Amino acid sequence: MAGNTQRSMNKVMDIYNAGMDADHQRIQPVSVDIWVDTAAPQELVIAVRDAFLPVQPTSVVTAHLIEGPIKAPYARPDLCVIIGGGSDEHVRSVAHTYVQMGTPVAIVAESLLDAPLPDLPMSLEHLVGICVSTDYPTALSALAHWMVSACEKSTALAANFPFCRRAKVSQLVKASASQNAAVGAMGSKSGHDMASMTSNQAKLALDIAAAYGRPLTLARAQELVAVYGAGVGYRGVARAVSSAIPGIGWAFKAGVGYAGTLATANAIASHFERQDAGVLPLPRVRALVGSVAKALPVAGSAIQRGAGIIKRVAALPEASLDGEEDQA
Repeated sequence: MAGNTQRSMNKVMDIYNAGMDADHQRIQPVSVDIWVDTAAPQELVIAVRDAFLPVQPTSVVTAHLIEGPIKAPYARPDLCVIIGGGSDEHVRSVAHTYVQMGTPVAIVAESLLDAPLPDLPMSLEHLVGICVSTDYPTALSALAHWMVSACEKSTALAANFPFCRRAKVSQLVKASASQNAAVGAMGSKSGHDMASMTSNQAKLALDIAAAYGRPLTLARAQELVAVYGAGVGYRGVARAVSSAIPGIGWAFKAGVGYAGTLATANAIASHFERQDAGVLPLPRVRALVGSVAKALPVAGSAIQRGAGIIKRVAALPEASLDGEEDQA
């Protein structure tokens, strides 16, 4: 009993420390330099400009026109975004200058012809991303995914620039869902595997809250209650299937760990987006539990029905043989 209590306290402290770390990442200062080719399409310039209107005071965004060769800035920014338009040599010069400083550079344009790659050694090529599309939302989505993968301050980027948030959530979910799938596949008769999954989902919830610019307050505790409630539901589904189909229950546990993490993350992200859009949500716990609860009941009942079918099919040969023996 004492061992279980100690493990529970350790998990609570682990989750709290993860929340503190996420909150620290949220408030990190972010600096972005934007360079605009004088020949860049006006509509693309406006789209990028609007995307980089920060919602928190922890960012500095500076914009410049590319009119010729430039000098390296005195302080190294976290990111450089270049809006291309056809001035190849000038765009290459700007990109080369920032990459030499170690700053990741994204070139956004309508076509590859307007996004020339700078001449760089292979060791630095990973610092340059090309985001090209005539559909500006698609270009911005590609830019957001590149930014959160290239910048060390990706949580702060998401907190400051809403167009990066879904990309950051996708990054967080991919790591957490894979981890929970691995935990479920390993299995544990004592139930510690499902507890670990719930703990990971709680940390994920705090990371998502930070990416949406939410500070670590008592409101996060209410959301964690919802995550815990969802975890109990996932645990019930996993146990039911594991007992119904001995031997391969680990596969369903892995699936529930992965799908449950996705469902929880999407529910939390949607919850914050509703708040940002000014939609009056239900009380936090009810809203989140309701959203998450809708994600797996159909899958859970289908799994249970499948388990029943498997058991009946497995019993058919034996029943048929018994029938034949009776007739003999």
